[in-house]
Amino acid sequence: MTSLKALHVLAAILFVGNVIVTGIWTAIFFRARHTHDFRVAARAIVLTDWLFTVGGGALLTITGVSLAIGRGYPVWGTPWIRQAIVALAISTILWLVLLVPAQRIMQRSGSSAVDDALLVRAYTRWNVAGWTATAPLIYAVWCMVTKPG
Repeated sequence: MTSLKALHVLAAILFVGNVIVTGIWTAIFFRARHTHDFRVAARAIVLTDWLFTVGGGALLTITGVSLAIGRGYPVWGTPWIRQAIVALAISTILWLVLLVPAQRIMQRSGSSAVDDALLVRAYTRWNVAGWTATAPLIYAVWCMVTKPG
């Protein structure tokens, strides 16, 4: 169980850390979009999402459920586990519905003025939705640490 818990914590670090750090470095690259091809950053977002967001999220979920079952907690019947799962689900839905489509637009945007206006709208939507989707993840971490009743 100790190794599984360590893997669960590592998955949380990779998952939540990637979400937060991506928001920050993307803002830096977005500001430099007139001198650098922002599509490179957009492709990096997709790559790190597959590696750390999807991979870390899957590992986080598998290890979390395994830990709960292994320790005898009813997964849905334990309030702090249920709250964390709901928070993760909310964040995932926001990611799938708002962030992924915006990422696709950001990957395709070129260097024309029309493309820049499209990129600005897509990035703004991605940025707002991304930070909104981060809040439930922070709450889920809080649930795991404090175990509120």
